[in-house]
Amino acid sequence: MRKTFFILHKYAGLTLGLLLALIGLTGSLLVFDHVLDEQLAPHTVRFNPSNQPASYAEILSAAQAAVPGNPAPTRLMTQRQAGSPHVVRFPTPEGAPGPLEVSVSPTDAEVLAIRTWGTSDYTMTWLYRLHYTLLAGKNGKIVVGFMGLLLMLFCITGAVLWWPKALRAGKDRWKRAFSISRSGNRFRFYFDIHKVIGIYFLPLLLMVSFSGVALVFPVQVEAVIGSVFKLDPLPTLPGSHADTGTPISPDQAVAIGERMFPGGTLKRIYLPRDNKDSYGLTFRAAGEAWSNYGASIVRIDQYSGEVLMSQDVTEIPLGNKILRWQFPLHNGDALGIVGRWLVLLTGLTPALLFGTGTYLWWQKRRLRHGAKTRTANKPAKPGAPVNIPAEV
Repeated sequence: MRKTFFILHKYAGLTLGLLLALIGLTGSLLVFDHVLDEQLAPHTVRFNPSNQPASYAEILSAAQAAVPGNPAPTRLMTQRQAGSPHVVRFPTPEGAPGPLEVSVSPTDAEVLAIRTWGTSDYTMTWLYRLHYTLLAGKNGKIVVGFMGLLLMLFCITGAVLWWPKALRAGKDRWKRAFSISRSGNRFRFYFDIHKVIGIYFLPLLLMVSFSGVALVFPVQVEAVIGSVFKLDPLPTLPGSHADTGTPISPDQAVAIGERMFPGGTLKRIYLPRDNKDSYGLTFRAAGEAWSNYGASIVRIDQYSGEVLMSQDVTEIPLGNKILRWQFPLHNGDALGIVGRWLVLLTGLTPALLFGTGTYLWWQKRRLRHGAKTRTANKPAKPGAPVNIPAEV
């Protein structure tokens, strides 16, 4: 069994490890995507101070007026932190890879940038497309999902191969399993790097790979989670009771939603898509572990202001909580700033493992080829050693 796992681990890594490394590296950059975006586009964070911030209605109106054709906005994403802009999203233009996004000053509703999501001019969203779909749309997204499953397989086979053999002395074998040799043998050094880094990051690699699979294949993962934990079906998003009348303003809808989540932080406003739809607001409710993610929701009638549905993520069944945790776990937000750095380092790990694994394979192949050549030219002395660790 161990030999089978070794062959599977080795050849799957050599053939698909580079793709996993690419997905991991782009994921690392996306851990701090908004911070990096503000560094790459500093004009989006340059706005005038004001004692009275602009209303959400003013933000939406300014953004709509700045877009050719004045299309109706679909959502407003509030500033992630002090000094960040609000971002208003519009439908995807024909032929574009993603929706149009307008950055607007929260102080005076000045339009700061108009960018199309997923294009090279909007660097971090282009990286998101590369990470999530390999720039290949739905087919690429499916490939990324299967790569997540492959990473989980690597974790399992790697753990089996790392497990110290019983033939070694008890304490020494476990010490050796968690240590890196400094004997000067380069092959041994890279072998230990591959083995030790892999086992130390094993829990995080499993977490990141499973959460990535959950984002790509939500229906299948929901079925698996529902077979083990209590899981309520997703609620149907209600529409407004009437389809005519005078709509309430976004600010009025926000005021109603804030009463449902006292102490919560508004994250997004989903605007009614037509005269039958309702407002959708997402909040980071008091008690939620993450900071930049809003998993609690409320739906509000766009005419009467009636609360049609409300869901506090801290009060839902365990199965639903597990599903809601997957995205903030995947980007590290659920674990705070320490979690984000850990996920960043985890994203670098597949590249490190691919590099060291390829080196080990190539060196072992070269040494064996050299040994065969020497044997063909001159018989080796009995018992002549080949400089390859027994574990490899």
